[in-house]
Amino acid sequence: MPRILFVTQEKGGVGKTVFARALAEAIDGAPIIEIDSSARMIELGDRVTFFKMRADREAIERSGGKAARSEFDALLTELESSKIATIVDVGANTSLTLLSVISDIAPVLAKSGSEFGICAVVTAEHAAMAAASSILAVSKPWAAAQFLIENRLHENVPADWLKAHCQVDALTSFDHQILENGADEILQAGGLASIGRIDPTELRAKYGIGPALRIHRDLERFRTDAMEAVRPAAEWLVG
Repeated sequence: MPRILFVTQEKGGVGKTVFARALAEAIDGAPIIEIDSSARMIELGDRVTFFKMRADREAIERSGGKAARSEFDALLTELESSKIATIVDVGANTSLTLLSVISDIAPVLAKSGSEFGICAVVTAEHAAMAAASSILAVSKPWAAAQFLIENRLHENVPADWLKAHCQVDALTSFDHQILENGADEILQAGGLASIGRIDPTELRAKYGIGPALRIHRDLERFRTDAMEAVRPAAEWLVG
């Protein structure tokens, strides 16, 4: 019975792909479907199947609206063919539209044994909280499991909002991370997967022993904390 987990948030800049990458680290070899305007998880190589979204306005107008209606067809075919636990990283401005489509096909795929889960990411920004509320509501009728990650990127999400949404299967948090200069550059270049491949000697040669040790320590903490935030979702995904 394949389980498919959508990592979602309609608003950009909330750190969603960090948690998709953490899931990829936690579940070695799990295939990843990336839906975005451009490929970002390139460090994961052929584990990733990329779908460019969304249909541009010119294509929609040329086709009389058909491009918008059919833009997810190739993705749906990919989901139908999934045989093992799969991670789906859904880009900004796409989540709610896609999940509305999934609402229609989930009962069909459920008959063949597929299960769907939702991992929504929320920050203290009003737009992110509103989008997370909508994502959880849209997916509730068909999601076998729902997970919510509070990313304390700027500040904690208001407690009353979290309490109102605590009926998810698991609520986890990811504390704001203070990174040594140079650490963010490594993350941007190679994602979480690059942290385990750091050569301490090369790092010391480039930054000096003190900064190199702090960079390595900060990155290891970042990876550990991100993987802890996705742990309940990862455990559900692998059954």
